[in-house]
Amino acid sequence: MAPMLLSMARETILWPSAAALAAMLLGLLLRDARFRPVVSAIATGAGFLVGYTLIYGTFAFPPIEPQGWLPALLAVNILIFSFDDLAGFSPKIRIALQGALSIAGSALILLPLFKTGFPALQLALSSLLWFGLWIALDGRNGPVLFPVAAGNAIVSATTGSTMLGQLGGVLAAVLGWQLAFNFPKSRIPLGHAGTAVAVTILAGLMLIGHAYAETAFIPSLLLLCAIPADLLGKHLSRNRKSLEMVICGALALVPVVIASAIAIRSYLAQEY
Repeated sequence: MAPMLLSMARETILWPSAAALAAMLLGLLLRDARFRPVVSAIATGAGFLVGYTLIYGTFAFPPIEPQGWLPALLAVNILIFSFDDLAGFSPKIRIALQGALSIAGSALILLPLFKTGFPALQLALSSLLWFGLWIALDGRNGPVLFPVAAGNAIVSATTGSTMLGQLGGVLAAVLGWQLAFNFPKSRIPLGHAGTAVAVTILAGLMLIGHAYAETAFIPSLLLLCAIPADLLGKHLSRNRKSLEMVICGALALVPVVIASAIAIRSYLAQEY
């Protein structure tokens, strides 16, 4: 049991963290600060892809399973929104792209369901939640994204799929390093590209869990209740960035801890 847990820890935390950390350290050497949000996106993507390769290990096009779309979606978001961070899209263009990619990502992940009919309601709700999560967290430095990602890893592992839980843990580990790099001073900010990558992975994993692994609904809903903590923390901190990150993280932890506790309790009840 112990060797298996150590192996899972290396796949989920150690090697993905090392990849993300190396990319962010290299980013600190850049003299032009405009490129640092792009570095953040690359670091988040690289860390996740390392974990994805170790845990899932299959790359095919078209993908064999829904999670196989995540690397492609990740790459598209890095490419598009890196231009946004460097050149600056207008708000209308950015929102239009976010909406289109939310719909496209949801449709690709739900593609197997199209064989038995058109899941119109599920596609609409998934796209709306994906888009809403993106808009709410765009350009933030991760004090809410990190606990939500960690909570989703716990909920997925205990009520859905161990593999999805591990992939969620990879995202949480990478975002944890990203958060540490930007506290108390922003050094490698997420920017539009970094947020695009993180939200795409998080929303994609949550959708896969609910569509195919029957991840528990109530804990997942509670995780989404952590998102408003970002706006509330910003208001309470009165533009003091380090305090804002602490308040946002603390407020987000409340629904995340409750969701995790419900999921773990459900898992233990099934075990015994």
